[in-house]
Amino acid sequence: MSAARRYASSAASVLLGAALAAVAFGGKGGSDLTRITWVEICIVLAAGLAAAIAAAYGPGERPLYGGAPLLLLAALAALTALSVLWSIVPDASWVEAGRTLAYLGVFAGGIGLARAAPQAWRVLLYGLLLAAAAITAYALASRVFPASLAPNELYARIGQPYGYWNAVGVTAGLAVPPAVWLGARRSGYAPANALAYPLLGILYVALFLSYSRGALAATVLALILWLVFVPLRLRSLVTALVPAAGAAPVIAWALSKDAFTKDLQPLSAKESVAGSFGLALAAMAVALLAAGLAIGFGLARRAPSPVVRRRAGLAAVAVACLIPLAGLTSVAFSQKGLTGTISDRLDQLTSPTAKTSGGPSRLTQTSSSRGRYWRQAGDIFDDHTLAGTGAGTFGTARLRYRDDRLVARHAHGFFAQTMADLGAVGLAVASLFAIAWLVCAARTLGLRAGRLPWRRRAPASAPAGRWDPERVGVAAIALAALVFGLHSAIDWTWFVPGPAVMGIFAAGFAAGRGPLPATAPAGPARTDGGLPAGGRLRLPPAPRAVAGLAVLGCALLFAWAIAQPERSDSASQDAIALADDGKLGPAIEKARHARDIDSLSPTPLLVQAGILDAAHQRQRALALLQDAVIRFPSQPQVWLRLADYELNRMRRPRDALTALRGALYLDPLNEAARSLFVAARAELRGRAAPPAAVQAPPTGEQAPSPGE
Repeated sequence: MSAARRYASSAASVLLGAALAAVAFGGKGGSDLTRITWVEICIVLAAGLAAAIAAAYGPGERPLYGGAPLLLLAALAALTALSVLWSIVPDASWVEAGRTLAYLGVFAGGIGLARAAPQAWRVLLYGLLLAAAAITAYALASRVFPASLAPNELYARIGQPYGYWNAVGVTAGLAVPPAVWLGARRSGYAPANALAYPLLGILYVALFLSYSRGALAATVLALILWLVFVPLRLRSLVTALVPAAGAAPVIAWALSKDAFTKDLQPLSAKESVAGSFGLALAAMAVALLAAGLAIGFGLARRAPSPVVRRRAGLAAVAVACLIPLAGLTSVAFSQKGLTGTISDRLDQLTSPTAKTSGGPSRLTQTSSSRGRYWRQAGDIFDDHTLAGTGAGTFGTARLRYRDDRLVARHAHGFFAQTMADLGAVGLAVASLFAIAWLVCAARTLGLRAGRLPWRRRAPASAPAGRWDPERVGVAAIALAALVFGLHSAIDWTWFVPGPAVMGIFAAGFAAGRGPLPATAPAGPARTDGGLPAGGRLRLPPAPRAVAGLAVLGCALLFAWAIAQPERSDSASQDAIALADDGKLGPAIEKARHARDIDSLSPTPLLVQAGILDAAHQRQRALALLQDAVIRFPSQPQVWLRLADYELNRMRRPRDALTALRGALYLDPLNEAARSLFVAARAELRGRAAPPAAVQAPPTGEQAPSPGE
């Protein structure tokens, strides 16, 4: 590779890593509407521009590998958007439609990169490593500089920059296979390969201190698959285990400090150990870098013989297979036996009353709050089997079925969330997408029956019989995507844009690369991107130019649609600010404008009603609140607002009780609704006739019990 091409490849890797890191730092936990809107707009526009260029200039002779999962993900995005029609919270479904559309663009971008530049697998691996290194280093730095980077963090588990610890865990976990690739590969420069050792040490520390059991399990499974299939087992074992040994003292030291093991620690307690933690991380990184350099140059001078490598590889595979077997054996000889212990662990996992500690002891427990959310998702599915309650509505729909007062927006699992939100149709599409991706990734790597790529010898006719550097690199990309997919199946990291974009982009490349050749191509890879030999940009044929413009126009339209909920919310906030300044007329107009922008949200109606009340136009305010109930009958907050206004402003306790019955039907455990119910009943009785003339209250006026 020429110097110019190396520089171009390095620049592309840095740009990709910076873009992935920007998504993580910009989107954070995915719950802030303004942040996520801008991230999605940038993704959609970038994906649209890339798709337009591909439509105009991309190669038309190659098959579209990855087309089946791409079409299924497009179907899921379309179903998400269509769910606005039957959604109980249509504005939430609109937001989720924008999210899914952005992810569709990311997946298509991965396929497009694999199609236009098949040799860009190194660029993608370096980009993933750079982004993950920046994110996990920031997460650990938040404990080195807690007053500056995480002054309000309440939990022992590290969660920055997302504000969610499991997202940190899966970000570190999906970077482990690429980092093992970097240290275990036979190509590349030894000093560059040695960087894998300190990087893996950082990833291990971040992964462990996030205390994310799902991320740990997915990462271990990915490493086992790597050892089973990729014939670099001795190198991979050294690369994976040496950083683990270096990270172990740092982790053990952290486990001895309350700042890393107990929640609700004061900032002073975190600052008291921050300096020592930073020094431990720095010492670990220096020691692992030195170890990596020594190992790299030692292997360069004297590589192990083929016999030693083969025996070490077989031993590694045996150990990888014996780990779960040993666990099953220890369980089988426990007091409860194999079936009893497994049953007990499953009961803990699915129990709606199970509790889990927030510290490191959670790593040895199977109990989780997921059980109650999965059961609630099942209850919603039972009542709305075909199409669910609409995308993004689990947080509202679960209120009827909960038996606790916990707040949860997500079902803590992609498939559980899809089952509740989109019913059997959405669950079928999502499952088919996962299956189609696995088939495409297996085809890319040549994992077919009778042609297992890890066999010592393969027939000459078998195109998947040779594990060259490209096949090894693409395997690392596929395993990175698999780590995210497995984790998002049992958690809500699908809604956190940082790890989601990294995992989905890697998944798109692995599916879109297509079957890898048995040998390297005879000629140089095409890197001109459609440029002729002279270097000038040729104009595409008219049909392809029209197709490119159409794709770009669709991207602009989608970006505009994604922006509308945030524009409406911003206008509502401006209306409130104007009302606070006493400018009631402009405030009413601004609230009306917010309603025109997004008629799927009740927020503009509620804001406008509040401003009208401040302007002493109570009848108009009451009419707007009644209109909100008619338009959004499945949202308990609009019933509650109407009941509060009827009781405390209009002094109509009987009408307030009517509205409260709706609120309590939708959310029986709502404390505000129950308090208003008691107040309305008391006021109604105070206005009633003497006791002898009081009639029995109508059926249904009693506050419903939590079980209803």
